[in-house]
Amino acid sequence: MDDTPTILPLKLDKVCFDAGGVRLIDNFSATFSSGGRSIFLGPNGAGKSLILRLCHGLIRPKEGKITWRNVSSPDEQAVRSRQAMVFQRPVMLRRTAAANIEYALSLRKQDKKERRFLLDEALEKAGLVEQAQRPARVLSVGEQQRLALARAWAVRPE
Repeated sequence: MDDTPTILPLKLDKVCFDAGGVRLIDNFSATFSSGGRSIFLGPNGAGKSLILRLCHGLIRPKEGKITWRNVSSPDEQAVRSRQAMVFQRPVMLRRTAAANIEYALSLRKQDKKERRFLLDEALEKAGLVEQAQRPARVLSVGEQQRLALARAWAVRPE
């Protein structure tokens, strides 16, 4: 029998979130394991995006605990550097498509050769090689969404 403790990448325990005096998330608990996939389904306004923002450290819970890799209240920058989030409406930097991905990769500690490999691979997978030097903000909405996915994928999130 293996006594090695399981490291759970992300756990939310009785998380609550208030805004404007209104409780928007109430006692939400969930555990997400490494390599797994999860889907949040629900109507508009159900709190799906709020939960993702809480998981990513963009907002803080009013109550409850968020644990990242068995560490309570982890350093937000350390968490964000190991996660990726793609919004419904992609946020593009005022740079080329390639530079948007390069910026995300620059936040990781990798050598230049590795970053270049990941950039090229992400552009190829997203079908954006020909748009690499175009300003990201002039790409079509679909191309911007693919660029956002490529940027998220390139950093190899946990």
